[in-house]
Parts: sequence; structure tokens; C-alpha cells
Amino acid sequence: MNNFFIIINSDKKLAEKSGSTIESFLRSQGDRVSYTIWRGSRQDRYELPEGCDCIITIGGDGTLIQAARGTVGSGVPLIGINRGHMGYLTQLTDEEAIVPAMKRLMEEDYFIEERMLLCAEAYRDGERIWQDVALNEVMLARYNTIGSLRFEVYVNDTMLNEYFADGILVATPTGSTAYSLSAGGPIADPKARLIILTPICSHAMNSRSIIFSAHDRFTIVAGSDGQIAACDGVSQLQLKKGDEIRVRRSDNVARFIRLKQESFLESLRQKMTYV
Repeated sequence: MNNFFIIINSDKKLAEKSGSTIESFLRSQGDRVSYTIWRGSRQDRYELPEGCDCIITIGGDGTLIQAARGTVGSGVPLIGINRGHMGYLTQLTDEEAIVPAMKRLMEEDYFIEERMLLCAEAYRDGERIWQDVALNEVMLARYNTIGSLRFEVYVNDTMLNEYFADGILVATPTGSTAYSLSAGGPIADPKARLIILTPICSHAMNSRSIIFSAHDRFTIVAGSDGQIAACDGVSQLQLKKGDEIRVRRSDNVARFIRLKQESFLESLRQKMTYV
């Protein structure tokens, strides 16, 4: 790798320091490398430089997730440096590990891990009004009401259930350790290919998460006003009663750079015992 796109989350206090470390190292490499630096808090879509072969994010999981969403379809792999609270997806946390990691990237000493994405579309009166992708989850939740919400959920055009809840999540294995976990959903190996449906604070005693095949298609009908749809919590659409959110596995994947072979169970143990 010799052409880098570096995203620095300016909201993170330590991000600029790590950015300076990377920039100083790359400058020392002379004409061997080229790089572009983007600074800011969030961008819906990133314009990658021609020939870019690596995206480096400096912030936290949110920064890395947004970069994966904002470069979807490019095929360029990403690696994250954690300057936030806790990182499930980021690879590096120590400042002194940055330069050795950059050397490994330039020497092609790494491997790629692919994560599935979800594609979400909103339809109103038969017309598509919104489309986005999610690495963690597609969510329908309360917008401007304190009452319970109603959802009709269809799987492959067959009605599954009608839910009365505070919201509902359609999550990937990557998202199983995010909002879905907080809502009581199961943890899945991020390399698995499956989709998790989890109601949020359901008003029925028997409403539990359900695990589906990655090939299944979901249609969620907003049965009440006062709802929003969101992908990974950032791309939001205010819904009207009767709007449909259609969710399926995306044709694209997120490609993450890994510097070491760490088992899912080992990583899970470390993250779940983090204080």
C-alpha cells in the first residue's frame, strides 16, 4: 500500500496527535507514498483520491463506521485508530503502535476481513423516497411521541408479526454487539452471514430476537405516526403511517484491515470485560 486517505475526526481530542504521527511518518517516506487528509466530524460521502488503496480513520468506531458507509462500493479497505472511548472495530489504540502498523501496511503484511452490510429503502405510496446502507443496524424508533409504536413485519412477503414496542432493529452480525445487544439481542460472530430482528422494549412478554438467513428480505410497515428510520443511527428519515422500510443484505461489503489473527471469542472476552 502506498496511497492513503486519512480521516481525522476533529471532535476527538487525541485524533490530531495521531494524525501528526502518521503524516510525519509518511513524509519521511518521500516519493514512495502519497496521502490525502480529511478533517471534520462527519461526512455522508467521501471522495477518494485516484489510486487510493487504504483508508485510515482516526477517532472511534463511529468514525470507522461512517467511513465504511461513506465509501461503500469503492472496495478500498479500512483500518481504524481508536481515539474514543471503546472500539470494537478499530485495530489500534496505542500511539506507539501507529508507525509499526504503517510499515506493515506498506509491506502488505496484513489480511482483509469482510463484513456484510444491509441495504435499506423507504417507500411511500409505492415510490422510493430514501435509500442507505448500514454496517450495524437499520432502526425504526420513536420520533416525536411518547406512546408505543406499532410495526407490521413481513419476511419474504409473509407476515411475521405485529409489534407494539419502542422500536425495532434489523441488525448485522457486526451490529450484534451494538444497539441490538443493548436491546436484548444475541451476540453473533461478525464473520457470520445472518440477520437479527430485535424489538426494542416490546409490550409483549413473548417478543424476542429472531435470527434469520442473510438471504431473507424484510418489510417493516410503520403502523403509527411519530417514527423515524435510521441506518447506523445517523441517516434518518421521518416516517408517516403506512410507510414501508425494506431491508435486505447489500451487494456490497465493508473490507477491514486486520493486523493480527485474533479469535472472535478472545476479542469478545476483552471487550465485554472492559471498564
